[in-house]
Amino acid sequence: MDININIETTQFNELGEKNIIKTNSNGTLYQKKDHKYIIYKEVEDGEETTTSVKIEEDMVTIRRFGALNSTLRFKVGHVDISNYLTPQGAFVIENHTKELDIFEGEDILIHIDYDIKIMDMFTGRNIINIEIKQK
Repeated sequence: MDININIETTQFNELGEKNIIKTNSNGTLYQKKDHKYIIYKEVEDGEETTTSVKIEEDMVTIRRFGALNSTLRFKVGHVDISNYLTPQGAFVIENHTKELDIFEGEDILIHIDYDIKIMDMFTGRNIINIEIKQK
């Protein structure tokens, strides 16, 4: 099914300052067994990245391929350690999911509140809100 996906990521640094990143893209929603998958593409600075969002009952996994390569898993009370590959280099990311709310109706709304640490570089709080609308 064709969808429109709106993502707003609010990042807080260790001083409490925030930065908001918004993404709006068209994509596709698939149902496979008990899970939903959302696939969409983004182009930034001429580089394409494909993102896959896997929605399970109590976990969301976001994978990015292309200019950026990463896999982040969000499950309440779970600590996820993963690699984040960028054109500037690779980073090890640790995230602690504090809240994960998935609301499914005509649209799908996902709220993720997590703390992230880029090992030996950055620590800060982040919140992701994803809204998926049927076309």
